[in-house]
Amino acid sequence: MATVANAVLVLLSLLLGGRLIYRYVNRPRPHSLWYGVGLILIACAALPELWFELTGQIPTALWWLYWSTASGCVAYLSVGSAYLMNARLGQVTLAVAAALTVWVVAATLLTGGTGPAVVATEAFRSAPTAAIKLPFLLQNIGGSLVILVGAIISFVRTRAAFALLIALGTFVFASGGAASGLMKVSQIFAFTQTAGILLLYAGVSLSLQPRKAPAGPPAEAAR
Repeated sequence: MATVANAVLVLLSLLLGGRLIYRYVNRPRPHSLWYGVGLILIACAALPELWFELTGQIPTALWWLYWSTASGCVAYLSVGSAYLMNARLGQVTLAVAAALTVWVVAATLLTGGTGPAVVATEAFRSAPTAAIKLPFLLQNIGGSLVILVGAIISFVRTRAAFALLIALGTFVFASGGAASGLMKVSQIFAFTQTAGILLLYAGVSLSLQPRKAPAGPPAEAAR
């Protein structure tokens, strides 16, 4: 079942991410672009786990791919949420996410080592070195906070359902690793990620729909 869930995760992330980027090309809105990038990165991070589930091995290139992209998905989803709130905030969040991406990629290439010959699924839940762990945590925790705060602010301002869906999707997606660790069932991770993506995409799709204009003052009754 974990293999099926990971396969669905890869395909769904690519499909939904590609759709959002396509919508950005036709109607440029920064938050749709960065939500799409975040979803594509989710597929990049899920691919090494799927490969491991199918073969029982993890090539070094896929090992590096996992640690270079697994935290970036939340970071770039948070860029999308930041742009929903304010263009300037989106630019600042993007700059921070890009800097952390350079950090975590460099740390992975310099200290991540080769893919281990024998690896358990749990190895994908704990950074192999301290140099990777810090930027990894900063991207995940900081990105999750930006998304949750942005969703709360958007809901307070607009009472729009998409804000709650984005917040719930982020919580489900980010809590997968903790849940699998606490319950000692590693397969939970793939299922919570898939559920989180579905909720996130539903919220993002609603956010892209045209907003209804506020009703104007009632016309004066004819005398």
